[in-house]
Amino acid sequence: MIELKKSVRNLKPYFVNQIPYKAKLDTNETQNYLLNKEPIFEKIEANIYPDSDATILRQKLAGYYGCKSNNIMVGNGSSDMINLVINGFCEMEDSVLSFTPSFSMYENYCVMAGANLVKLASNEDFSVDITKLVDKAKEIKPKIVIICNPNNPTGYYLEKKDVINAIEEIKDAIIILDEAYIDFGGESCVDLIDQFDNLIVMRTLSKAFGLAALRVGCMIANEAMINKLWAIKSPYNLNALSQYYGAMALDRPTEVTAFVEAIATQRELLADKLKALEFQVYPSKANFLFVKHDRQDLFELLSERGILIRKMPMDSITYYRISIGSEKENEILIKELEEIL
Repeated sequence: MIELKKSVRNLKPYFVNQIPYKAKLDTNETQNYLLNKEPIFEKIEANIYPDSDATILRQKLAGYYGCKSNNIMVGNGSSDMINLVINGFCEMEDSVLSFTPSFSMYENYCVMAGANLVKLASNEDFSVDITKLVDKAKEIKPKIVIICNPNNPTGYYLEKKDVINAIEEIKDAIIILDEAYIDFGGESCVDLIDQFDNLIVMRTLSKAFGLAALRVGCMIANEAMINKLWAIKSPYNLNALSQYYGAMALDRPTEVTAFVEAIATQRELLADKLKALEFQVYPSKANFLFVKHDRQDLFELLSERGILIRKMPMDSITYYRISIGSEKENEILIKELEEIL
């Protein structure tokens, strides 16, 4: 059998839990509160290729994010856009710099592009030091620097002034700012795209909008940057249904604001209940909590009871990432934990 190229043979497939569940709190999904009554295939011409430029969707995104449609490119989730940028700019053996722990797919995309991901360790409390990032960038001169803010899986939020400091100091690298979770707390840097020609901000409708199944993500940057990347974007890469319903969802910003506020409230309530069960809960501005407990088998015990969370072993310590579910799902989680513990 013909093998994959050597550089990617050691990559592990990305699989998610496929077991029956009472509460699914493992992949940072949210509730479908915007499109749960919409008819399928209304106004969709299934036999016609979708708009390759996603014109209407980009216009709606521009209105929501406060920029121009020419500043935006859309794809199958923001991870698709991150992959596009890494493959577009990285030559073989180029370096990409990011903090660790962070989104696991950064490394996969680097490996597939032939680039080297340099991982800069977070502090013991999973906060990050921008000075260390700047110093490391000046040392290794990476082609790309990736900052996930708020960070996945830790939830740590980097203040906007610190992000600006990093961009100002790292002038010779592309800065990918992954803001997949910024709607749940914090200040976006989309307004900086025309101030810094090396800044690319990634956003998604998968989290705060509750539309993970549609896979609508986008990159936002100055027009010169976006124009470069159009040359390597796959045509027709976002289907017509996703474009249509994504644009429809963007017409309901008031509901999105109310939803993310409710998630933030549930996040704090869940954090307090977990602390009462002797969890160490790390500060989070995302729609999940990063936690630690003396019990190292909670993932297995909860899975047996139909509660899915994410197990994240690091340096012989097991951490857990728990998505903020509905009020009912959070109550089920706490009830099962109380019985276990």
